[in-house]
Amino acid sequence: MYEEFRPTPPVRRTTRLRHMLTEPGLEFLMEAHNGMSAKIVGEAGFQGLWASGLTMSASFGVRDNNELSWSQVVDQAGFMADAASIPILLDGDTGHGNSNNMRRSVRKLEQAGVAGVDAPFEAPLTPDLVIDRNADEPIDVCVDRVMQALAQ
Repeated sequence: MYEEFRPTPPVRRTTRLRHMLTEPGLEFLMEAHNGMSAKIVGEAGFQGLWASGLTMSASFGVRDNNELSWSQVVDQAGFMADAASIPILLDGDTGHGNSNNMRRSVRKLEQAGVAGVDAPFEAPLTPDLVIDRNADEPIDVCVDRVMQALAQ
């Protein structure tokens, strides 16, 4: 008789980001550092947003040297997610400490609406050339941090 109406659920931001990263072709993410800039990025038609640690730090008037706490980053990312419906890829910097902090940060960022976290843990190219300020960390520490983030 009557067909039951079942609205199509919206595609999650995490799913949209995954498609952007895995589908062939080129996608552009625009940087944003607060709710207002995120809204502008979304209204400009970009498909995704890059939440830069550098610009978030600058918007608070501090250096990009882990001076923002992970809870401040989560709060700011939440404002961004509320202001724009597009996926957010967040600069995870060094994971804000050990693997427990990384796990908690990722969980809270996901709850705030962030679709993905980029946590670059780079090793030095040579003993004399260090790429990242945390490159002297043992590889197992970095791997543990990433595994904790993936466990979420």
